[in-house]
Amino acid sequence: MRIDLHMHSTFSDGLITPAKLVDMAVEEGLAAISLTDHDCLDGVNEMLAAGRKKNIEILTGVELSSEFKGRDLHILGYGVDPNHPEFQDMLKRFRDTRHKRGLKIIEKLDKLGVSIDAEEVMAKSGKGSLGRPHIAAVLAERGYVSTPVQAFDRYIAEGGPAYVPKYKMTPSEAIKYIRMAGGLAFVAHPGIFLENIDEMYALLEEGFDGVEVYHPKHSSEIEKELTMIAEDYGLLISGGSDYHGFTTRDLPIGALDIPYEILQKIKDRLG
Repeated sequence: MRIDLHMHSTFSDGLITPAKLVDMAVEEGLAAISLTDHDCLDGVNEMLAAGRKKNIEILTGVELSSEFKGRDLHILGYGVDPNHPEFQDMLKRFRDTRHKRGLKIIEKLDKLGVSIDAEEVMAKSGKGSLGRPHIAAVLAERGYVSTPVQAFDRYIAEGGPAYVPKYKMTPSEAIKYIRMAGGLAFVAHPGIFLENIDEMYALLEEGFDGVEVYHPKHSSEIEKELTMIAEDYGLLISGGSDYHGFTTRDLPIGALDIPYEILQKIKDRLG
């Protein structure tokens, strides 16, 4: 019984709908999955409904943007109530700032001589919040780049000429909101954002419930170190493919061999 607790849909910065992600997970023989869209729970109900039809277990999830020591830090919230009013109010603030960010990116692109229509980009986002993948898709369709991945590399990735930073909260704020909504807070892929493993010790003082150990960008050595830290601190562990739908960049859903017992321990802690 394998699981994948990290993936993204068209409701944030992924290219695949929640229902289609369920179909893909079933095809891969997974027992359970979690949709962890960035700063958004809008796709959770669609995934829950599809999961019931296809008889696959769904753990509610979200990936919140925060900042730690001046750098991006993502925080996974598992088991959150998607209808919690205060949590939804917080996510609305994220959506509003995300929309404004997208428009600013389009303005910067225009100044670079790369002109695209904001309404066309918003049509790409559909019911979800406007994100960089939607901009990248339009750039590719308009022939400014060959692929959406190239759009990131050339223009809109962090450090790129059209990049605009996004709104972030502190780790303690993110943890507070996740707990308020009945969930558990995990450090997302720390091997990407932390300069060295020793920074984990300072970060864990924020009061996390777990750590994402298994991730495509974590080496086996990082996995071992994070597992030992989790054991020392009595923390839960999680993992997933971080799938967005970019076939040239992402590993497939379920590519990491993550056992169901990891989810069972999360469920036991959630009660």
